[in-house]
Amino acid sequence: MNDGIRIGLPVLGAAALGTIALVLGTSALGEAATEQAVIAGAVAEAHAEEALGDLRGATTLATGQAREGEALAAAVVDGLGDAALAEALRADAASATELVEAAALELPPAVEYDEVPLAPIWTSLGEAFATRERSVELDAVRREAESGLAGLEAAEAQLAEGRAALYADAAADAQAVLDASPVATYESRVPAMHAIAQDGDTWFVEQDDSAEGYQQLATAVAAVRASQTAEAARRAAPEYASRGPIEEFARSIAHGVHLDFAWDHVVNGLSSEEWYSGTAQYWYGDGGWAKLHLSYSIDWSYADDINAKAVVVHEVGHTQVVRPECTPIFESAVFGSDDEMWATAWAIASGYDVPGSGIEAYGRPSDEQIAEAGRCV
Repeated sequence: MNDGIRIGLPVLGAAALGTIALVLGTSALGEAATEQAVIAGAVAEAHAEEALGDLRGATTLATGQAREGEALAAAVVDGLGDAALAEALRADAASATELVEAAALELPPAVEYDEVPLAPIWTSLGEAFATRERSVELDAVRREAESGLAGLEAAEAQLAEGRAALYADAAADAQAVLDASPVATYESRVPAMHAIAQDGDTWFVEQDDSAEGYQQLATAVAAVRASQTAEAARRAAPEYASRGPIEEFARSIAHGVHLDFAWDHVVNGLSSEEWYSGTAQYWYGDGGWAKLHLSYSIDWSYADDINAKAVVVHEVGHTQVVRPECTPIFESAVFGSDDEMWATAWAIASGYDVPGSGIEAYGRPSDEQIAEAGRCV
């Protein structure tokens, strides 16, 4: 009996240890399976998150493009851009909006893991299965996001092309208005030219082919039309019979600098009853252009008094500093960018050595100044 007892005890102990080893082994196997699934799931999640990030960025851009397309189409007015192109742009914007709405994807819910040590194998295997299942869902999200991204990028490109086509068509219409408005002032033409090119000193629009740009183009075109009407009326007035030839004379000596004209009884604070008076404003850009403001008295006496004509030459002289061959002379130490001494010297060098050339108002330039100004007469 004692021997049996001694023999039985080790046998029972070995069986118990074997059971414990089996439990530990299966738990370790389950945890290893879970760990492998978690690693694979982390990779799938990283890829899905990257794809979703790209998709969300694209939805932001597409949303902006769709809104800009809708705004540009809505801004179109008769005679400035094809209505069919505007309608196509509206359709493209609507399609892009639908794609944005369909791109509202999210990651699947995360798997909750049992943190208890030595969890039963069925728990670990269940977690591993759930993790693998989520990896499959993550991969599906990634593929859908990549597909959605491609669709949104195509929609963005189509919207950009549609906006460019519509704006280009409107710009062509605007150019036709310029071509049909030969007497519109250069001052009115400059903003229209800038809006057509979407560039220049008067162009303050950040995005090309935009609704804001189109509205600026439409405003500029309306100004050209109004100027054409006003200038045609001015030239039809009786006084233009004598003022027109004076303006043509000024243009003939301006060496291609574009000139606009205005006439008033009082110019620069001086009345036509007592003075010949004129002013000039000039701009270097857009080929060089200027506005001359002349007193009625110049018109009244132009044919009889050389001084009246000399004032016109003096004012044209101001405008010559925009010419590339004259600018360095004007800015040199000889003149130091002195507008009045330059204009007076230029008028004298042009053959008008009389008080009206500016001598009476500003004094006589030096012989060196007259000679230097004569280099660009």
